[in-house]
Amino acid sequence: MEKMTRRMKMKSVESLVCLVKSVENQFTTIDLQNETSLYGLIKEVDCDMNITLSDVTLTDPNGNRYYCDNFFLKSRLIRYVHLSRTVDIFQAMKDVVRKTFPVRIKKKSFSLKKKKILAKQEQLKREVQNMKSKDSKDAE
Repeated sequence: MEKMTRRMKMKSVESLVCLVKSVENQFTTIDLQNETSLYGLIKEVDCDMNITLSDVTLTDPNGNRYYCDNFFLKSRLIRYVHLSRTVDIFQAMKDVVRKTFPVRIKKKSFSLKKKKILAKQEQLKREVQNMKSKDSKDAE
């Protein structure tokens, strides 16, 4: 599997390829332009919707069945990709987008100037709290 560039990732997220990516590692049926259908485990879907399948049962238009261990399918040959009824389409698309572009958590790095300002603010807070506590003791 080759490393996906940012452009490839954007291409797969901006189209319905992300829907097909959501059924990776699941068994599904794919109908082709020439009335042939495939049933197998989707191993990989690239940004152009080329699909790699394994454990494939190919059914030709005459009803003959053939078995293949691995199968590569060009996107231009695909007519339909059958999704399970249990797949929530919107949630599946959101999950694929989250996996493709995970949220980055930035570390807070402070400059020396910022650190000094924060230290001064903390010192002022302590002084104000001390003054409040002295005032409350004097009022008693």
